[in-house]
Amino acid sequence: MKLWKRLNESEFKSVFGSSKKYFGRYVVLFVSTAVRRKVGFVASKKVGKAVKRNRAKRLMREAFLRVEAEIPEDRSYILVARKSITSVKMWDVYEDLKKLLKEGGKK
Repeated sequence: MKLWKRLNESEFKSVFGSSKKYFGRYVVLFVSTAVRRKVGFVASKKVGKAVKRNRAKRLMREAFLRVEAEIPEDRSYILVARKSITSVKMWDVYEDLKKLLKEGGKK
């Protein structure tokens, strides 16, 4: 499967401004209907240095790849890494993301 298109800077702003937040253990999920079928991945410096931030984004991308077929295409998503993501495996992030999507990402 191919990953959804990435959000550009102006789309990030519109999605952040008009989104609902869902807080998980490893990820914060922003869901918006402002833009269709786009996704963004964010890991701030709070997560750690560059190596940890890149790993966090890779984990989130892989988890999103595994659930993208199940989610509606009329929304856009931003996944923001939390500090706790640095010490887990991809399957933990996947389970967390699935739980968040059941909460509100699929509605």
